[in-house]
Amino acid sequence: MLGPALNAASVTSESYRVLEQLGNGTMKAGAPMLGVGVVDVRDVAEAHLRAGFYPEAKGRYITSGHNTNILELAKTLQPKYGSSYPLPTRALPKWLLVLVGPLVNKAFSRRFIRDNVNIPWNADNSKIKKDLGMEFKPLTETMEDSFQVLIDHKLI
Repeated sequence: MLGPALNAASVTSESYRVLEQLGNGTMKAGAPMLGVGVVDVRDVAEAHLRAGFYPEAKGRYITSGHNTNILELAKTLQPKYGSSYPLPTRALPKWLLVLVGPLVNKAFSRRFIRDNVNIPWNADNSKIKKDLGMEFKPLTETMEDSFQVLIDHKLI
């Protein structure tokens, strides 16, 4: 979940940590082709309201606006921020991640890399679109609004 944080200085989410790493140079050499689902926090709020008030709402909903990956997230920021921030422009090879990933970050175990890197993320949000009429914010808008908050609060 991304989008403009109300208090960016105290955000502890992994989503914002990844966003910070995209902008601070941590991933300058490349980003993992790690599939992710992204939804704007404003869309999540709207989905909750609709689920509570639309009579058509039944059961559970996948509230994921976009099937993407870490490199594509960086690419959405390139046009506006690429000249000012060291955003990654290429994917890290999977073999390199297998070798050094566990040394850099314990969450990147060899098994995790094998099972998740270069594997597309595919969440089906057709039910929430149909039942609740959800239209998700464009990925570029979500990414730029999120990144700008980090800049405004001098976190990158």
